[in-house]
Amino acid sequence: MDEIQFLQEILQINSSNPPGNEHKVTEVFIERCKKKGIPFKLTFLEENRSNFEVTLKGKGDKHLFLCGHMDTVSPGEIEWDHAPFSGEIVGERIYGRGASDMKSGLAAMYLALESLYLEKDVPPATITFLATAGEEVDSCGARAFLNNNENRVIDALVIGEPTNEKIVVGHKGALWLEISTFGKTAHGAMPHQGINAVDHMVEVIKVLDRLKIDWKLEREPLGSSSLAVTMINGGIQTNVIPDKCTIRIDIRTVPPQSHDRLMVELNTELNKLVERNILYQFNITKVLDRPPVLTPVTSDIIQCAFAIKDEQDTNCFGVSYYTDAAVLNPRSVIPTLIYGPGDEKLAHQPNEWVSISSYRRSIEFYKSLILSYSNETADSAESLQGGVK
Repeated sequence: MDEIQFLQEILQINSSNPPGNEHKVTEVFIERCKKKGIPFKLTFLEENRSNFEVTLKGKGDKHLFLCGHMDTVSPGEIEWDHAPFSGEIVGERIYGRGASDMKSGLAAMYLALESLYLEKDVPPATITFLATAGEEVDSCGARAFLNNNENRVIDALVIGEPTNEKIVVGHKGALWLEISTFGKTAHGAMPHQGINAVDHMVEVIKVLDRLKIDWKLEREPLGSSSLAVTMINGGIQTNVIPDKCTIRIDIRTVPPQSHDRLMVELNTELNKLVERNILYQFNITKVLDRPPVLTPVTSDIIQCAFAIKDEQDTNCFGVSYYTDAAVLNPRSVIPTLIYGPGDEKLAHQPNEWVSISSYRRSIEFYKSLILSYSNETADSAESLQGGVK
């Protein structure tokens, strides 16, 4: 039951981001490592925010990374049936914010590594467990790790996000933009004396509706790209012509779509409206930029996963959410497996839970993966620096 108590302990920590407070989770890892005699590395980002690392030296020169994040989203305003920071067990389920996304995957990866260390079982490749801060907002932990380890070589990467124990080979990219149109205020009874920024935003949305169709691309197993207007704000009061209107858009991409090219095309289309006097002035700001990640099914880390689960390599999946792999591996040069015990459908939901049996199976899966990823089967190495050029 030690593995259950460990998961409950980190679920009982409120690491909602913002503000994060991930160091409270790190302290649990540190205490456990000290008791077991396991060397670790601590990297502070801010006073109560940190990354945590454990590295287990292998027989060969290959390097496998197991990565997960310690922060969660807020439990929200809706009352939970099971308190969000209780780690309450009901039947075969453990409840709590982060139970699925992704403290169960995080705990399972760590316990797999800890088990091998205590058994003095030297793996074929060197293994690093990396617990990051900030993935739910800005991936500050992954970025800090990248900045401090530019020349560190990673041969394969495993992300413990919720996949319901499915083998996932990639995720969609996410490009969030804020678009503002500008005008000139006037009395609401004399609209001809002003420039209506809300009316102009209607024209921008028409362009987006057209681009939504033009940009649509299918890429299995990730599915289809998408574009959605998700927020809008404009106007001062009812009797004033608005001089500013702002929208947020959520674009999800698949390879080989380039976020930079999409930005150029959008700017070009809106500048055409300005030239035709349909639009007065506009501004586009990037809010979030995460590229898609996709690994070939033939990659050794993926083949190892199929062998462990005794599945055909046609049984692979993609997910719509982004992960820290978008920061650590933005060009998809590092073979990346996404695999975890949580159910992605429960992520960010009230009464989030994870199956105890799935959690336990995942510990054994990660352990088998560590032991089967070897010098003989590893893909060509890539440095983190090489991955971001």
